[in-house]
Amino acid sequence: MRFLPCPAAVLAVCLASVLQAGAQTRYSAQPAGTSVKIDGTSSMHDWQMEGSTIGGYIEFGPGVSLDKTQTTPVGMQGDKVAAKVRAIIPVSTIHSKADHLPGTMDDLMQQTMKADDFRTIEFTLTEMTFKGPHAAGQPFEFDTKGELVIAGKTNKVNFPVSIEPLDGGKIKVIGTAPVKMTDFGVTPPAPNFGLGMMKCGDAVTIKFDWTLKAKEKK
Repeated sequence: MRFLPCPAAVLAVCLASVLQAGAQTRYSAQPAGTSVKIDGTSSMHDWQMEGSTIGGYIEFGPGVSLDKTQTTPVGMQGDKVAAKVRAIIPVSTIHSKADHLPGTMDDLMQQTMKADDFRTIEFTLTEMTFKGPHAAGQPFEFDTKGELVIAGKTNKVNFPVSIEPLDGGKIKVIGTAPVKMTDFGVTPPAPNFGLGMMKCGDAVTIKFDWTLKAKEKK
C-alpha cells in the first residue's frame, strides 16, 4: 500500500525551505579580535590612538552568504550586496599609544572630540559593492558607502573593506577610512608642550579590525 504525503506536511516542508532560503544572517560584534586605531600627524611627530571596542552588527540580506571557496558572494544582485551595518566606537575607549604622554593625549582627545556631549563615533552603511574577482580562500573585497558621525556631525564617506569568513561562524572586517577633522566641525588641536607649540594636522586615518559572530540559529 502506498501512502500519499499529507498536503499539510508538504506545505510545511516547502514553507520551511523558503523561509530558510530567505533568512537573514546577523553577525554581532565580539570583544576578542577587535581593534581600532586613529593615526594622525603634527608639526612635531606623528601620533596614534588605539582602542579595542567596536560595537554594533552586520546583517546580510536574504540568501546572502560568504563562502571562501566561491569566487563571488552568494546572493548578490549585480555587484551589490544586500547588507545592513551599524558600527559604534565609544570615544572613551580610545587611548594614546605614546607612553610618555598618555594622560595628556587622552584628555586632549576627549576635549577635541567633544566627548562629554558626543560619546561615540558611529557608522551606518548605505551601500556595499563587491570588488571582484575573488580568489578562493582569500578575504572578499568591497567598496562601502555610508554615513559617519563624529562629534555629533554626520558626513557621507566611502572606503574599502575586506571581509574574511572565520571558523566558528565568525567574520573579520578590516578597513581604513581617511577623514578630515574640520569636515566634522573639529578643530585640529594645538597643545602647548614644553618649549614649543605642537599643531596637529587636519587629516587622520581610522583603521579597524572588527570581529563579529553569527547569531546561532535555533
